[in-house]
Amino acid sequence: MSEGAPRATIQLGVFMPVGNNGWILSRNSPQFMPTYELNRDVTLLAEEIGFHYVFSMAKWRGFGGATRFWDQTVESFTLMAGLAAITKRVRLVVSVAPVLMHPAIVAKMAATLDDMSGGRLALNIVSAGNRAEYTQMGLYPEDFESYRYDYTDEWLEVLKALWTQPSVTYEGKYFSLKDCVSDPKPVQKPYPPIVCATSSERGYEFVAKECEEAFLGGGSVEQMGAASRKMKLMAREHGRSVKTQTLLIVIQGDTDEEARRLVEDYREGADYEAIANVYDPRSRGPASRDPEVLPSRFADPRFLYYRTFAFAGGPERIADLIEDLAVNGQLDGLLLVFPDFIEGLNKFHRDVMPILWARRLLSAT
Repeated sequence: MSEGAPRATIQLGVFMPVGNNGWILSRNSPQFMPTYELNRDVTLLAEEIGFHYVFSMAKWRGFGGATRFWDQTVESFTLMAGLAAITKRVRLVVSVAPVLMHPAIVAKMAATLDDMSGGRLALNIVSAGNRAEYTQMGLYPEDFESYRYDYTDEWLEVLKALWTQPSVTYEGKYFSLKDCVSDPKPVQKPYPPIVCATSSERGYEFVAKECEEAFLGGGSVEQMGAASRKMKLMAREHGRSVKTQTLLIVIQGDTDEEARRLVEDYREGADYEAIANVYDPRSRGPASRDPEVLPSRFADPRFLYYRTFAFAGGPERIADLIEDLAVNGQLDGLLLVFPDFIEGLNKFHRDVMPILWARRLLSAT
């Protein structure tokens, strides 16, 4: 860290491989199944090398293509319950979609998991997702997009009440409870931290008022930093503080050139059918899905990754990027994804983390 720069630290997390083949839509990237064994090994390694938390998404339908991208997924709560029993220090961020689960059910499940982990749970609320995930179950209300934050507001109000009150009688627009009891309460008081991903103005307002942590995206370092600063400012306007985190795919080589060669290899194996299903799901006509046409339609390198910023480089460049996000972006957490999670974590620990420690960018807790 340069002389005179503000001291900042950032917590490191892993966005768990709960879907097959990770976050790169390519036949040439590492291919794997999202087994409990893999997620267990990734989590134990992350804890051992000093990462602060692990994060599992809620995913119910994939995107097909030659790689069958995310057609195989494991369930977030069940996975994290298994990990809670074998870990001691890392925070466990579990994901839930309010449209799928009643808050009284989630209140009990989360309190159980908070107890199992000794108070290491955080709850990530997925207010929206891929529409096809929910319509396949008949669980996506008509015109839900127009009121999803109102619904989520009420859902969260009920959840917090169940966590903090002896019994709850509630009559709202979407939920009705009569003398509803949920005991025991969570270990963390008044309740586990609430996380929510957002990119819309309404979402920023919701997180600023109701959540403890924000999960923010961005297609560039500048966008991620701007989103973090905006979120913190809005929270302060409500007399609150919100921690920010973002997701980053790390393609690490021993040198910058080696990292670029890896990216080129991934691009040569791009799964354009899966890419089209991710980025243009409504365009199902034969002309738009012609394999001769798809490479030109999705030539931009960003389409190779699932809605996530990817960075390729050697250890010094990766450390520079993290410093920029921590200091200038004011980010509190950085969720990392690797093409091969075990290999990536080991290389990151060996080559990048010593640089981050030397720059005083990491903390022990």
